[in-house]
Amino acid sequence: MGQILSNPVIDKEHHSGEDLLTAFGTCAMQGWRMSMEDSHIVEPNVLNEQEEDHIAVYSIFDGHGGSSVAQFAGKNMIPILLRQNSFKNERNLAQCLIDAYLSMDEDMLKDNILKNDHSGCTATSILISKLQNLLVCANSGDSRTVLATKGVAKALSYDHKPTLISEKSRIMAADGFVEMDRVNGNLALSRAIGDFEFKSNEDLGPHEQIVTCVPDIVQRQLNYDDDEFVILACDGIWDCLSSQECVDLIYYGINKGGMSLNDIASRIIDVCCSPTTEGTGIGCDNMSITIVALLKENENVDQWFERIRSKKYDRPISFELKRRVVYSYFEFPSNDEDIFETTTKRPEERFSQDSSNGYGDEDENMYVEDTDADDTEDGAKRNRRGNNSNNIIDGIPLEALLGGGITLSTGPNNEQYISGNLNEMLASFRKGAYQQQHRAEEEEEEEEEEEEEEEEDKE
Repeated sequence: MGQILSNPVIDKEHHSGEDLLTAFGTCAMQGWRMSMEDSHIVEPNVLNEQEEDHIAVYSIFDGHGGSSVAQFAGKNMIPILLRQNSFKNERNLAQCLIDAYLSMDEDMLKDNILKNDHSGCTATSILISKLQNLLVCANSGDSRTVLATKGVAKALSYDHKPTLISEKSRIMAADGFVEMDRVNGNLALSRAIGDFEFKSNEDLGPHEQIVTCVPDIVQRQLNYDDDEFVILACDGIWDCLSSQECVDLIYYGINKGGMSLNDIASRIIDVCCSPTTEGTGIGCDNMSITIVALLKENENVDQWFERIRSKKYDRPISFELKRRVVYSYFEFPSNDEDIFETTTKRPEERFSQDSSNGYGDEDENMYVEDTDADDTEDGAKRNRRGNNSNNIIDGIPLEALLGGGITLSTGPNNEQYISGNLNEMLASFRKGAYQQQHRAEEEEEEEEEEEEEEEEDKE
């Protein structure tokens, strides 16, 4: 599952907009991960107003091993796309997406820092052309794009996993291997931008490397009577929801009324974010999702909402019910009002003052399990709460000893709790204990030497 925080970072990045071709709502959240490694593009029109066509670009980039490649892709994909001959001269939307993905790798390899960066990112992108009445999706990796048409989820991309026969064949032909469902026992996906350590065979082209950035392409002529919206999301969402479940939740949000596309995207992240780190591991990843409404001629987003509601799709589901189903092992509050508190309330707000130790049951689920922790029940409670009785060890503040991003925060009744990475915290404790023991042994040896010298003097 990787390194995770003791409390999720719940600050959400929101974007929304509307143009004559599409409207969109985007939400992204760091969650339980140590850092945010996702980026995205939301551009309703990349052409000048003088041009006859109208082309929208939407992308999600899910980083791994760091954020550098994903951030580069999010910042540079559009200018790279616009300079491709397949875009400028031919308006070949499928080819220009392939060319843009390849060019992103090529541009990074010319950068002295990025070419040695070990991070990578998945990429799923769509281009929508008004003139061509065409939607084109390019996908590399296990982020995913889904089209909702007449209430049904239609795949616009397919996850690239190393276990797929077509992917495994390329990996092995390039002298790689698949172990534990991972490329060379390391990478859980088989196509990505970046990841240059898997693209170092100079005898092979970019499409033949162990990991390739070359995307699969899916094209669709749009029928605005049937085709209603598109979802682009990283695997943090798809680990929790199937394509149809995500589509159903969006229809539920539309029919609920009073929710914008941005509100619906935000609530889906609330549904997916794990309430605890003690479960299966799903829901602890960065999460990014964009919902794109496909607007008819002269239709605005409010009219689009009315049109979709008028279709009266029956969806026996709710955000609250789906969250309870996804995390059926977790004991949520009986009332739906507090079911989303993991992503809507700060840690100090979630503490219950009714508990004798100043902490409610919710805090018990914020403990990050570690194999080096005390296995006893009392030891587990100490790890969850920290030591509130003394914040100084040998004259040094505990926060200074912890380091590595570990901090002490104050909750209700002036009780304090530890925030940060537990592994680093335990390592610092072990180091401090070792140093203290080492000093004690040295002092004991010095005392023994002094006693021996005194005995020799007496003789």
